[in-house]
Amino acid sequence: MAELTRVHERLREELSDSGITLPGSPAEVDLLLAELQHAWRPPVHENRSMVYGSFVLPGERSLVKNDNLVELLDLDMPIEQARRFSDGRSSFLVRQADGSTQLACFRRTVQYEADLIEIEQATGASIVQRTVMGVARVFTPTGVVEWNGHLWRHRPSARVYLPSVRTAVPEASPQLLLGLLDLAVHWLSPARIGATFLLDLDPKPHDDHGLDISAATPSPSLSVLERHHYPALFAVLGQTDLATLVSAHGDVGMLGVGLRSSEESESAIHLDAGMRHRSAARYTWDHDHVVAFVVSEDGPVTLFRRGEPIQVCLGIPD
Repeated sequence: MAELTRVHERLREELSDSGITLPGSPAEVDLLLAELQHAWRPPVHENRSMVYGSFVLPGERSLVKNDNLVELLDLDMPIEQARRFSDGRSSFLVRQADGSTQLACFRRTVQYEADLIEIEQATGASIVQRTVMGVARVFTPTGVVEWNGHLWRHRPSARVYLPSVRTAVPEASPQLLLGLLDLAVHWLSPARIGATFLLDLDPKPHDDHGLDISAATPSPSLSVLERHHYPALFAVLGQTDLATLVSAHGDVGMLGVGLRSSEESESAIHLDAGMRHRSAARYTWDHDHVVAFVVSEDGPVTLFRRGEPIQVCLGIPD
């Protein structure tokens, strides 16, 4: 046990050196360190490092909800044995500071970042996962802590960015802005899917001269306000270039829309970035009632208004 404690203390020090403090009571943090250590340096079986997932649940909270998504099974066995039942996809260990350990069996896969962010926000649990790519990460109320192969990094959640984005875009509803941030930060960015969303806050008659829809694709009645529409948007955006139009009511319009820029905007905007970012900056310079959400294939999400970047949301670690 003394050796195990030294390992955990080294992990605590590494996280602290990266400016990261894990949430919870001292007992819950100790559990979280043990779970994160296991996900970060898992045992090897037949030359394979196993995937894994666990919840460290505050004592007053529960995973059981009315939607009947999860079944909880008691585990009366040593922790080393209990961990072998968790796949970090549909089954997760649930640990609490009182020493209880259960197995959460979900009735659907909840392996994606967006799924786990939603569960963390609903339950208050800190969630540890080792992904299929071997990345160890923990979901906390403020975002995702990940090991990028060199150091620990913290990526704030979409909700952390919402207040500053609301200040910069006061015309849009908080629900609309959060929907776009969730889709960009927790769906597209982790998958390295580049995309541009054009949010038109005040449509102008005959103000479509800057849009090239010659190769655009119409969207069915999808909305960024409806979370169950996100998988369809995720799928199509992974196969679509150029911009996607979004109305002030959250409705998704045409996809694959080209952005034209005026000579004035080309002279005014000299951005040291890729074409996706330059096109969005110039278009919003020409059309001051439009805000662009640009997701880079490298991860960061940048918001443009009137030709200027008004918010940069951190993406996946390098």
